[in-house]
Amino acid sequence: MRQLDLFRKPRAPARHRPRTMHVFDAGNPSHDGRAYIRLWCKICHHTTGWVPERSVTAERKGRVCPICKGDPAKAKKGVPS
Repeated sequence: MRQLDLFRKPRAPARHRPRTMHVFDAGNPSHDGRAYIRLWCKICHHTTGWVPERSVTAERKGRVCPICKGDPAKAKKGVPS
């Protein structure tokens, strides 16, 4: 068994990264065997083009939006909710 390190500083808790992009359109696997999907952010309403799917389990968890990063303060003003 490993001995606990009593003098090490505790780690900082992991930062929560809200996953706001979810799949709204999915296609069949193409000639390369990968399925492609389109994603939509529920905060800033950003949509992506067709991107390769990672896996069904990973896509159900969602992705972090590259525009607003899950922060409503960074969303564009004047976009209908």
